[in-house]
Amino acid sequence: MPTVPDHVTDAASSRERAARCLLAYAEQLSMPTEERLELVLSTLRGLPAGAAPEQALDALLARLPAHGPETFPPDHPCIDRSHMPCQYLGRPRSGLSGFLAQWGWLAVLGLLLALTLLLNIFQ
Repeated sequence: MPTVPDHVTDAASSRERAARCLLAYAEQLSMPTEERLELVLSTLRGLPAGAAPEQALDALLARLPAHGPETFPPDHPCIDRSHMPCQYLGRPRSGLSGFLAQWGWLAVLGLLLALTLLLNIFQ
């Protein structure tokens, strides 16, 4: 008979997943290790108990220092989340590009089948 409720382990595992996600993201930042860990820890302390990794990343991004576009040289402009493809951010694609990314393989397969049938008919 368990003495600890299941929701405690669920909260602990979700906190651990959020912490791992934050650490993996923070390793890519160009700042000293101490600052990086302090940033991740302060973000984790501010999260609710059952926070998902997506919520943790949003909270971390809100705490990151913002640099204006004028701090970057003109030949290397700043890149933010809007420049990254959706599949790397966990968001589904939308619009025509999303439709083609999901169903384009079926169109190519249909085109190959049609070409094969045409070649067989005209031989």
